[in-house]
Amino acid sequence: MTTAILRRKDDLPRERAASRLTAYVYGNIIVLATLLGLVHAGENPGEGAIVVLATGGTTLLAHLIADAVGHSTRAADRPERTAHLKFLHELRDAVPIASAASIPAAILGVAALGVIDGETAQIVAEVVIIVRLAGMGFTIQRIRGEKPSFRTFAAGIGLALVGVGISVLKANLGH
Repeated sequence: MTTAILRRKDDLPRERAASRLTAYVYGNIIVLATLLGLVHAGENPGEGAIVVLATGGTTLLAHLIADAVGHSTRAADRPERTAHLKFLHELRDAVPIASAASIPAAILGVAALGVIDGETAQIVAEVVIIVRLAGMGFTIQRIRGEKPSFRTFAAGIGLALVGVGISVLKANLGH
């Protein structure tokens, strides 16, 4: 589930791992809000899949532009090559924002092909995102090199609940 973000706790510097996790959580919350706002995705799951992909892609673009602005502000403090490499790392670390949309869009796409019911697909896509958020506690513990515990599980459930709450607010207030 989160292996695309981190393969092992020592693969990435902790700062980069944290950046990817930030993008992962942000992307999943935005995609969940999008799914919750899709009133008629059950009737037209293909359109829902396109909306989810567009949301993931445009959110990534907005994040990249914001990173570019921040990068240009910090670049004066670094040699040119170092600044360029740092920016490339920031770009790579933002990819989980868009990738959060891939599984839900694929689920809705399968429904568009008539394999499963559209409403069922939407619910499954929402549950997938909630489970992804709930699993973050374990990923964080792994990065820290700590063993999973009940606290890890509770933190993941708490994150999922907060993510659902934010998504519900965004879906209801933003549409």
